[in-house]
Amino acid sequence: MEKSPATTGTKSNRLNELWKFNSMRLACILPSEVLQRIFIACAQTSFRIPRWSWVDLSHVCSTWRQAALDCLELWSHIDFSHPKRTTLSLQRSNTMPISLRARVNSDNQQSVYRTLHHAPMIRHIHIISSIYDIGPLMGALKNPNSCLESLIVDVLRPDNTDNRNLRYSKRSAPPPGPRLLSMLYLELHRAPLSLVSHRFTNLRHLSLHHLPFSERPSRQDFLTLLERFVMLEHLTLDHAFPKNMTAGSCNPTRIAHLPNLLSISLTGSVLELTHILECLSLQPTGRIHCHIDKTDDFKTNFWRFAKVVGSQFHATAVGMPLDTLAVETREESIRFSDVNVLNPDFRQALRIRAFGVTEFPEPLLDLVIGPDTNTAHDEVIISALASVWDALPLMNIYTLVLHNLDIVTQKSWPRLLYSLRVLRVIEIIGHSPNGLLWALFMNARSHSHLEHDDMSTMLLPTLEDIYLHNVDCFGGGFMTSPLGPFNSHHDLDDSRCLEVAGAYLEDRQRCSLPLRSFSMSHCTNVPVKLLTDIRGRVSHLLWDHRGRYKEGSLKLDTERSAVYRSLWSFHPPPQRHYHRLQTLMEFD
Repeated sequence: MEKSPATTGTKSNRLNELWKFNSMRLACILPSEVLQRIFIACAQTSFRIPRWSWVDLSHVCSTWRQAALDCLELWSHIDFSHPKRTTLSLQRSNTMPISLRARVNSDNQQSVYRTLHHAPMIRHIHIISSIYDIGPLMGALKNPNSCLESLIVDVLRPDNTDNRNLRYSKRSAPPPGPRLLSMLYLELHRAPLSLVSHRFTNLRHLSLHHLPFSERPSRQDFLTLLERFVMLEHLTLDHAFPKNMTAGSCNPTRIAHLPNLLSISLTGSVLELTHILECLSLQPTGRIHCHIDKTDDFKTNFWRFAKVVGSQFHATAVGMPLDTLAVETREESIRFSDVNVLNPDFRQALRIRAFGVTEFPEPLLDLVIGPDTNTAHDEVIISALASVWDALPLMNIYTLVLHNLDIVTQKSWPRLLYSLRVLRVIEIIGHSPNGLLWALFMNARSHSHLEHDDMSTMLLPTLEDIYLHNVDCFGGGFMTSPLGPFNSHHDLDDSRCLEVAGAYLEDRQRCSLPLRSFSMSHCTNVPVKLLTDIRGRVSHLLWDHRGRYKEGSLKLDTERSAVYRSLWSFHPPPQRHYHRLQTLMEFD
């Protein structure tokens, strides 16, 4: 039946309105090249999203559809969400090398299998699968075509199954064949080690994660395997160490020489990381990334780990000195659940980063310790910091950055600071390190009252600049516990951090060592009167007015009270308050 002219006119008007509406939307007027880059980014990640396909983007509007059809590279990302779409994307990829990215299941397993076996050129493979669905694909993955550049296999852990109990049907050696020179990147998660083929002679990046215990080779075989990849630049081992790494009979003299290795990233226990670092050699500019997530053997082996890490940087201290040190702590949950009971959910982690004089912004050392049950105790964090600090060559450190580091006490800081003889800059972020400020203040005060000019024991004699960022200037500190070199959270020091810093600056001025600058940004509760005093003690004072303290903005118990962050999940128990700075000034 023919449509009436009125009906046709109405539809045409509606289409014109839609065209006009779309022409006002940025997404509809982007250049085709920009749209195609966005579509390709979606195609590279859409397989991770259930029940969605990047092909849906070509159904949004005619502009998007035409941009998608004109982009041959887009169709090289094969869509396995439906058999029809798999066939369509394979046809439209034409003769281009394809990228096979799929979350394998019973619906698409056959399509993935056929593509792996019959596609003439596969450039990238990224497969996410259960251990049950990966089996039929293993043969093709072990024998890829010569165009392959990257292979990522992520085997999902079955429910209620530990990685140690994950087993494959049988362990076999990689099949023989010609060298695969295009293969540059290999990343395996809970996958069999047989996917690491000796044919990948040009491999640049090897990343092994959660290697099943049944798949782990001996230490000797593991080092022999690594030495095959002479072009390897980046090595990542995440709970993927040889099965006898913690054995006392290991031969520590065997070292795998990888002449092009630039970075190594390790995650595991203290002893596992120690052993692997002992048997690998890095380039002088090589970077070490370590995450110690198990500290059960901390007291026994951490000193050895610190020594191994330090030896790497002592060997390059002359040609590649460290010039910046950044230390950060991070907490999870509330510290106490009862008056003197540590919250079982409380965790804290320590991160130490050391930067060198290089053209790259990445740290030469990036060490994370925790969080776990042992690092919930401050003494473990302080001991770890001191061990690494002592092991590293810090004689050329120019800048020290402290982020939320308020657990180190006044007694612990002098030992650390004496090694920083050329330090110029301190940057403090977040929680105020009152222990550091008190250590500096008492040291400067002892020198300002001496009648001679001996400055050999002066801490940080070359310090020029202090930067405070996001610090509460009314923040108070803790007294040191009589049980050890850690804080007593029941004994509070109401000396505000900015007051202690101001007193330190005054005594440095008396020692003829005034600072060049004192800067504050995004700080809170900044007393203007105290800033006026500080202005006369440094050459330059910089601060923003947004954090200025306003009378009555805080509910304080007394006029001299300080502010403390919450440590208890309920109202804190009775605490003893001290005011060390006021007492010291009155005594003088």
